[in-house]
Amino acid sequence: MPVCRHEIVLTGGESQYSALHDFIASFTASKGYSAQFSDDLQLALKEAFINAVKHGNRESDELSVSCSLCAEGNMLLATITDCGEGFNPEELPDPLDPHNRFQLSGRGVYIIKSIAESINVERSRDGSTLVLRYIPY
Repeated sequence: MPVCRHEIVLTGGESQYSALHDFIASFTASKGYSAQFSDDLQLALKEAFINAVKHGNRESDELSVSCSLCAEGNMLLATITDCGEGFNPEELPDPLDPHNRFQLSGRGVYIIKSIAESINVERSRDGSTLVLRYIPY
C-alpha cells in the first residue's frame, strides 16, 4: 500500500508545465528530498511531460496528461500518463550514435533513463503510462 500518492491532471499542452513544476517542487519539499534529487526529478519529468504532449497527445490541447508521485519506503514511483498509443523505449534511436548527434530532438528518454532507476511503458485502450522508479537521495 503506497505511503503517499499525489496526482495532477493537466490539459492545455506544454503551457501547463509550470503547474507540473510547482506540483513536483511541493512534493519533493514535503518529503525532504535533496535539492539535487529534486532538480534531477524536475528534469526527468519535464522531458516525460513534453514527450507526452508532443508524441502521446500529438499536441492536442484538449487531451490531458496526468502525473502521479507515490513515495513508498525508500522508493519513489512517478508516472506520466497521456492519451497516446505508447512506445517501446528500447526501440528509440541512440542519441549518442554519431548519425543522431545533430538531431534537434530525441534525447528526452535518454535523459530520463540516466536519472531513473527503471523505466517502463504500460499501455491501455485509454492511453499509455510512463512508469519511472527512483531511489531518492
